[in-house]
Amino acid sequence: MVHVFILNPEYTDREFAEHLRQKLARIPDLTYYVFMTGAAGDETKLASMIEDIFQEDQLRIYSCGGIYSARRVLAGINDISKIEFAIIPNEPVHFLEAFGSQEAFADVEAMVAGNVTRVDYIRTNHGVALNSVTFGLESYAYRGYDNLFGLRVMGRRLVWILANLYALMLTPNYMYSIDIEKKPGRYRAMEVSIYNVPITSSRTVFSDDWNVSDGLVKFMLVSRFGIIGRLVYAFRASRRKIAFREDDPRNMMCDVSTVKVRHENGVPIWGCLDGSLINAIDWNIDVVKHGLKLVIPARYGHEEQ
Repeated sequence: MVHVFILNPEYTDREFAEHLRQKLARIPDLTYYVFMTGAAGDETKLASMIEDIFQEDQLRIYSCGGIYSARRVLAGINDISKIEFAIIPNEPVHFLEAFGSQEAFADVEAMVAGNVTRVDYIRTNHGVALNSVTFGLESYAYRGYDNLFGLRVMGRRLVWILANLYALMLTPNYMYSIDIEKKPGRYRAMEVSIYNVPITSSRTVFSDDWNVSDGLVKFMLVSRFGIIGRLVYAFRASRRKIAFREDDPRNMMCDVSTVKVRHENGVPIWGCLDGSLINAIDWNIDVVKHGLKLVIPARYGHEEQ
């Protein structure tokens, strides 16, 4: 097996790369390569080249960074089913909490010795996502985060708080045309979300169902008007005091395998795939059941399903 490590310079540095190489060099009979991308965003092109170069080998790719980096690595893989995929987190990757402590995934030796379990991923006509595809509130928050790029010297957490306040104030209540399991409907919402695991980028947990291999995702729709109403919603949601139901147009949640989303007027809408922003008119979303061979740290004892 060939082990390939892709490092995102936004979350890693040369010191991390050097420590990684030292750890890998101590593992007997390990064939490995370490690549640091030239800039954040180059992971997709690099992953595609790696897949071509090692197409005759059993390949395990490690994405070192965050969920953003992991998604961009997967976006470069032509046949996801053929590779083993690992995430070594340098920042919180909430998707991994479906399996336990994220710290275990940062243990390089445990990941190299790790086993594989098959998990679902989200496929769209604009790319793939491990955990989430969102429209409205969260996509506006990520746009705000990008707009506040110059303030990151003050700390990512502060910028993220400001970006969420920006989103709460400015996200419009769009009228969406949404097909849920091929059943069309019209919904006015500030947030339309599809989640593989029930936790948002701001760490709000909204369900106890953490199954990532059942072929289903959580579809959520939230409608709120006025800044006060939105602040109250954000406060109550962070404390899990919002009751989501299938028939509640203000707080809808249900399990789905396919969804189609578009603005009722046919204008492009911003979608956010694990932190990657894409502006498009039509969004076709489905779940690829057991489509990804995810590497789990050896201590967890998972075996390939």
